[in-house]
Amino acid sequence: MLQERRARTLEFFHIMVGYIINILIVYIIFVLMAGLLKVLYPLNVLFDQYLFKLDLSHTVTDILTFLVMIELFRSFIEYLKVKRIRLHSMIDPAIIFIIRELIVMLYSHTPLVGGTLIGFAVLLLALGTVRTMAVIFSPKEDFPPQGR
Repeated sequence: MLQERRARTLEFFHIMVGYIINILIVYIIFVLMAGLLKVLYPLNVLFDQYLFKLDLSHTVTDILTFLVMIELFRSFIEYLKVKRIRLHSMIDPAIIFIIRELIVMLYSHTPLVGGTLIGFAVLLLALGTVRTMAVIFSPKEDFPPQGR
């Protein structure tokens, strides 16, 4: 009797988690669509001013930020699908964010000192090494997801 009750409770829990995950996925889609609209909105300025005096630095920053958001949400969806956190999935958005920051600094003509460039290089090398190790030494994929 107690075992049946626990089994039904656990089954109800898994069903509710499935519904919550579906709601989160729909929310992520709406957030990505809103981010895309935010990136595309400056196009009306482009056509209104007929390409005169157009500053694209803000648009470039928005596009790069949108790419980081896509990578973060992709990692979240992968977590929901696999039911575990993969280290390389968490490192990918960090690498993309660091590259985004570097591109924004270069595009905005911010003077980069040697220490900043060395810091970016060391950080990217460390994250790249950890990501490579995570892929090489990842556990086998044929295990069922935990919690089921």
